[in-house]
Amino acid sequence: MNNISWRGIRAFILVAEHGSFTAAAGVSRYSKANLSQLVSDLELSLGVQLLVRTTRRLRLTEVGEGYFRQCKQAMLQLDAASDWARQSTRTLKGDIRMNSVGGLIGEDLVAPLIMEFQEEHPEVSVRLDFSSPRVDLIEQHYDLVVRMGDLPDSSLMVRGLHRIRTRYVASPAFLAKHGPIVRPADLEAVPLIYGSVEQWLLKRGHQRHVVQVNRGLNIASGRVMLRAARSGLGVARLADIYCQADLATGALVEVLPDWSEETQLSLVCPPLRHQLARVRALMSMISDNFGSRYLSALRGF
Repeated sequence: MNNISWRGIRAFILVAEHGSFTAAAGVSRYSKANLSQLVSDLELSLGVQLLVRTTRRLRLTEVGEGYFRQCKQAMLQLDAASDWARQSTRTLKGDIRMNSVGGLIGEDLVAPLIMEFQEEHPEVSVRLDFSSPRVDLIEQHYDLVVRMGDLPDSSLMVRGLHRIRTRYVASPAFLAKHGPIVRPADLEAVPLIYGSVEQWLLKRGHQRHVVQVNRGLNIASGRVMLRAARSGLGVARLADIYCQADLATGALVEVLPDWSEETQLSLVCPPLRHQLARVRALMSMISDNFGSRYLSALRGF
């Protein structure tokens, strides 16, 4: 690397990630002055300006943006290589950072599997968090992510967990009051119960119908949406794991069954992290057991 230091590159990445020297100093062992000097030395060695500094803000130059992306990827590879090299024993150890959809799927299916894995491998620390928005595995340093839907990035390591059927359901009392729902357009005239998806796309063969969800009850919780549907507050769009038992007992009725849809649930891992034995082991444990747990949940709820 000639006279370009790794400390300078790491300092630059820190500042670029956090948006200022002050913020970068707050999360690192470097002082603000030390970071500034390291980045200045790096710019001098490269012969280019990476950052534009003003009294109020800091931004990356066009060259700085490209250099940041490539350096970040290189550092991730080096960190992964170091982590891999430390796996010198058969005992699984180290951290695994994981993100999953929440609700019944995350809390009642994914989390128990992770707890069983933790019991078997006590030297592995799994950090699990739940969130609805899609996370960036590379930028946010996740080892494993449970995702719903299509996965356009073909470079990721993917294990299919289950195909989840989404149903449109309502209580018998609601349907008696508002009349039968026999076509997608009928949903536009009744109250709906919805979460983060505010535009329902119904599909049947080559047919498509979009329902803009703008009336009814907006709740970011599948469990609460289920209770609202039981109470007759509207038509809810729910995964089968939430409503299967109520459909079996008649507490809920499925409307537009021909328009129900299936969505793939997958376990995703960046290729660099897949090299780590602990990550591969947890990935295999979840993918080997999730499908049967899901089917048992459908029967048991």
